This record gives sequence, structure tokens and C-alpha cells, in this order.
Amino acid sequence: MISVVMLTVSVMSQSVEDAGAKYNEGNEYYKEKNYKVAITSYEAALKIANKVGADAADLKGSIEKQLLNTVYAIGKEQYKAKKFDAAIASFEKSYAMSEQLGDESKKQSSTSFIAKVRTSKGGSLLKKNKVDEAFAEYTMAIELLPTYVNAYYGLVLVYNSQDDMANMIVNADKVIEYGAAKKKAAKIIKKTKSTASKALVNAGAKEIQKDQSKKAIELIESSFNYAPGNSTTYYYLSLAYGKTKNWDKSIEAANMAISLETEKDKSDMYFALGQAYEGKGSGGDACVAYNNVTGGPNVEAAKYQMTQVLKCN
Repeated sequence: MISVVMLTVSVMSQSVEDAGAKYNEGNEYYKEKNYKVAITSYEAALKIANKVGADAADLKGSIEKQLLNTVYAIGKEQYKAKKFDAAIASFEKSYAMSEQLGDESKKQSSTSFIAKVRTSKGGSLLKKNKVDEAFAEYTMAIELLPTYVNAYYGLVLVYNSQDDMANMIVNADKVIEYGAAKKKAAKIIKKTKSTASKALVNAGAKEIQKDQSKKAIELIESSFNYAPGNSTTYYYLSLAYGKTKNWDKSIEAANMAISLETEKDKSDMYFALGQAYEGKGSGGDACVAYNNVTGGPNVEAAKYQMTQVLKCN
């Protein structure tokens, strides 16, 4: 009977040592970043520890923690390699493992990475013009991480591609709101403001072409919430105000466009200015403006207004 007990203790002791050996083997592979082989060793160690039972409880805890770290590390590698679906699967696994082990820190970081990967996947899909699929990825990312500014920027791009300015603005404002307190968000905020501003000005230009000048003014004025506006912005604004016969606003915008333009020909802007002055009844100022139209498609029209309509000196 004594011999049987001693034999049992010996076998159990050897089994714990075997589990430890496999665990240490896994650690060596982990240090070498050979994560897939490390997992094999850790899983073998865990299997032995489970068989041993209570005597291997502490070792089992260490094995499980390191197994979690390895799955997490694999996810990061896959993310870096842009293997998005594989990375998502790995981080979902690390999330489940951390939940089982009660590791809140790893659980939160796994969640954050899933949101990041889905956002990156969304960007990849958007480049391929798979807008609906990209939208789904961004939405899932936000469900996981409601303040993740990169995912909201992704939605800004989606709605911009669909000419949905109302929803684009909502998500642009989310980027600015949630990114305000984050130093690392400065770059994405800058990109968001630039994207939103350009999109609103372009949308305004389209409304001018459709003879929807009031809508154009609303859109272009909204662009100033994101950027000060350049010569093109004020040129379109001058055209829109001109079509609504708000001559003073049109003159103001045209002059602003002219003052901001430093590289391109200003003939179109001067023509818009001339039309605004003419509409207001300031013939002399209109003549001066039209006289500065020296290039582009409006040269002949400007000459006609000066010689045949205004009878400029």
C-alpha cells in the first residue's frame, strides 16, 4: 500500500515537471516571436496540468495567461500584415479567453483592437468602392468602441461618397467632439475638417448648377465650420448670392475670392464681381471689374457688357 502511494506521488510529480517543461518551452518560442509553435507548447502544457489537477493549479494559471498573451500577439501580427479577418478572429478569441480568466485589461485592449481592425478593413473596402460593406465595418467598430474617432471619420468618407451631407456633418462633428481631448487625434481631426469643408463646397457648387442657390449658400456657409475657406469657396458663394440677387453679399464674397487667390487667373472672379456690381446698379464699379476679365470663357461676355450694355469709357 505504501509502495502504491509513493508511486502515485512520483508519477504526479513527474507530470507537473512535464507541464512545466512544456510551459518553459513555450516561453522560449514566445521570446523568439514564434507564436504559433509557442501555442502548441502551451496547449500541451495545459493539457498535462489539467490531468494533474490541484497540484498544478498555479502553473495552470500561468499557462493560461501566457496562452492568452500569445493569441493576442498573433492578432497584432495579423493586423500589421493587413490580414484583417484573421486578426479579428484572433482578437475575438483573446477577448473570450480574457473574459474567462477575468483579465479586464486584456479584455478591453482586445475590444479596442477589434474596433481598429474593423476600421482598417472598412478603409480597404472603401478604396475598392465597396461602400455598403465598409459602412458595416465602421458601424461594428463604433458599437464596440463608441468614441473611436477613426471609425467616425470612415463614416464621413462613406457619406461623402454618397453625397449625404447631413450625415457626413453628424459624423464629422463626432470626430471633433470625441477627438478634442485626445492628443493623438489631432491628425484625424485635421483630415476630417479638410474633408468636410471640401465636400460641402463641392456640394454647394453642384446645387448652383441645379439652380438651387439657397441650398448652395447653406452648404457653403456650413463649410466655414470646418475651414476658413479659400478663393474657390468664396467664388462659389459669390455666384450663389448673385443668383439670389443678394448683390452686397455677392460683391463681398467675390472680393474675398480675389484677395485670397495668389496663383490662378482671377478672371472668373472678376466676372462674378462685375455681375454683382451691375445687378446692384453700380455701373462704374462693374466696368472696372469686367475690365479685369482677361482670360477664360467670360472674356467676350465681359466685353459685351462693357461696350454694349454699360457703355464703359
